Amino acid sequence: GAPGKHTIILVQYSNSFQSRSYMEFPAVNAALDALVKMYEHKLKELNPNITYDISDLYQYLDSLQDLCGLVLDPSSNKYEPKDRKWLKDKIFAHLRGQAK
Repeated sequence: GAPGKHTIILVQYSNSFQSRSYMEFPAVNAALDALVKMYEHKLKELNPNITYDISDLYQYLDSLQDLCGLVLDPSSNKYEPKDRKWLKDKIFAHLRGQAK
């Protein structure tokens, strides 16, 4: 869904306000890919040969102090806030779609 909707991901990596960041993407799927890559990058720092499943990815996303998305609704030209659960559900569907 919503392949071309501009998306902003807001993330806070720890309880330090200095760890707050945001990333902009032209589409929801690009934002989902970036979240997965963020996790994979973290894993590679720990162990370059590690594999993971979706529950490991969810655990990482849950470990972030804060995580949400803002997805542009072109009809109203406003951003709709999306919570962590929405992002996790979308990542699951997105990865399942790639595996086919």
